[in-house]
Amino acid sequence: MSDFIEEMINNSPEWVCTDIDAGSIEKLSHLTGYSERICRILFLRGVRTRQDLDNYLNNDIDALNNPFLFTDMIRAVQRVKRAVYRHEKIFIFGDRDADGVLSTAMLFNMLKRFDADVLYRVPEGEYGYGIEKRDIDFAKNEGVTLILTVDTGISSAEEVDYANALKIDTIIMDHHVQPEVVPCAYSILNPKMNEETYPFSDLSAGGVVLKFIHAFILSHAKNFNRVFIPLGARGDLIEGYKVKNGLLIEPIRFKESIHYPIDSNATVVRDTDKPLPDYFMSWLSDTKIAQISIITSKEYDSAEEFADIFTRLYMKKQQKCTAFVHSFIDLSALSTISDIMPLVDENRVIVKEGLHRLDHSENLGLRILLGYCNLPDRTLTARDIAWNLSPIINSAGRMGEADLAARLFTTEDLNTANELSRMLINLNERRKEKGERNLNIIQPIIEDRYYKDPVIVLSTDECEHGVTGIIASKISRKYSKPTFIIVNDGDRGIGSGRGGRNIDLVHLVTRCEDLLVKFGGHRAAVGFTIDTENIDLFRERMQSIMSEDLDMLNSYENLEIDDSIVPDEVSFDLYNELNIFEPTGPGNTAPMFCILGTTVINPAGIGKDKNHLRFFVPSKSELIPVIGWGMADKGFRILEKSELVDIVFSIEDNFYRGERSLQLVLADMRGFEVNA
Repeated sequence: MSDFIEEMINNSPEWVCTDIDAGSIEKLSHLTGYSERICRILFLRGVRTRQDLDNYLNNDIDALNNPFLFTDMIRAVQRVKRAVYRHEKIFIFGDRDADGVLSTAMLFNMLKRFDADVLYRVPEGEYGYGIEKRDIDFAKNEGVTLILTVDTGISSAEEVDYANALKIDTIIMDHHVQPEVVPCAYSILNPKMNEETYPFSDLSAGGVVLKFIHAFILSHAKNFNRVFIPLGARGDLIEGYKVKNGLLIEPIRFKESIHYPIDSNATVVRDTDKPLPDYFMSWLSDTKIAQISIITSKEYDSAEEFADIFTRLYMKKQQKCTAFVHSFIDLSALSTISDIMPLVDENRVIVKEGLHRLDHSENLGLRILLGYCNLPDRTLTARDIAWNLSPIINSAGRMGEADLAARLFTTEDLNTANELSRMLINLNERRKEKGERNLNIIQPIIEDRYYKDPVIVLSTDECEHGVTGIIASKISRKYSKPTFIIVNDGDRGIGSGRGGRNIDLVHLVTRCEDLLVKFGGHRAAVGFTIDTENIDLFRERMQSIMSEDLDMLNSYENLEIDDSIVPDEVSFDLYNELNIFEPTGPGNTAPMFCILGTTVINPAGIGKDKNHLRFFVPSKSELIPVIGWGMADKGFRILEKSELVDIVFSIEDNFYRGERSLQLVLADMRGFEVNA
């Protein structure tokens, strides 16, 4: 046995199965009509009431937050509108990954619908992070006066200053964590800014761009920036709120007077069933203040509740605007899935709606690419996209040809779409080969030197750029540790980090910020540039942090188990019931079950390198296939010691040679202990 296998077993996640009062489950089942097993899983996801369930199942695009909740949204929209209608040249600069490419395409396609003079660029080559001065020089030479960065820009303070010096405005649409130095951009749309008021912080860049598109089209509606004032009477007091663009902006209250705090260009909103006092209605008539009345079946107890009812009606009335946004939601959904954003709140609505739209997407490139992918003949899930489509889109950036993907999602020519789709499919195959080749170099080094370190930091000049993120992710999952892979080019190293032990990588890397040239990322994924002379110090600092911070050192990833079942309960009936939890992924994981003390039949290593584990568990009627991706080393070691095992898994459907069956996808396994 190799020591590194023992390290994998020792760092296995802790299994957690929460006890829930049976009465609570029975009550929820009676309330919703779902089985008690489904209600147990719903309860673990925070569903307690019918309203909670409606919110969880909601896929109504009208449920998305008002885009004008972004602090800088009005300013950003008005600057872009000015550029469009004055025929200024606009330059979009996006990141190289799927999120960056898709959000670049969304923004470009939207602006082209308004006949904007717009061009775009995504990074060339296989490394580098963010917009560079050479990109700004290119923009200047093209006559650009406005730069829009998407999925990048928040760490580009120096470059934005350079653009400002050249009299070029910059609007940043990003979703990465705010750095210490914030760029002096014209406006910033980023839900992770420290002072941002937007209520949901986990949008992808494609989500941020979708919000901008929504705001931009709303700004063309006839009621943009118009003030409405929903009013109600409480005794001799009239109270309400000023509302602009669907947002409550200021409370208002007054008694009978000769003057009222209402501008002549405002519109008063009143409830048909709750008349306002005659004295005020006479004043409205005399001053010719515009007014509308609404009928609402919903009860309310305050002026704020009435104003909230009005804002919901107001947003629902913008049907043409909603349809316009809907035409971009499929690309936004792909970006959300590809960038591994948590599938909660707005992201859940975006992905649900986006997946439903795939069959009739308005994006030619997407329709053609889907035809080249080996996708199941059913409604697609987030898992289908993550496994089949996202890697193809991401391969372009990883192989230094991100422009291929950007061109695919912006083309309107059928032949071009077919050609680019075939090129991306071939590029992805080359990316797989490149990943395997480099993993075969890196993995033995880690197994020889680094696998026991609390944080794995490997630097090398023997590997290639473009696949370090994939490799770091595989190593991190294997050992349940944060992993950083750095490829050196002369005096500089380009690194990728992936999470483990539920550790916030951005927080961890920030504590080494003085050693880095630049960095950016999310909780579970970061990218950075470092001078090679600082790599050893970076590694030492990482190990020191983990050794001294006991919370980090002793943190283990929990594997949340939704329920315990027996093999006979695995069926298509159960699988079909579980579909209400879709889309599943980060933040809303697929339901996890455990089977305790099962026999393992015909275990085998599969795949080119035999690194995946496959076996069967018996039920009364059949043998149920089980697959453990990347779990062969760990699985066979456990099976050497135990005749029976405990397994944790999700249930997936599998299509093979035209036949559909169920399989259990391992999350973890361990030897069975009678008294455990």
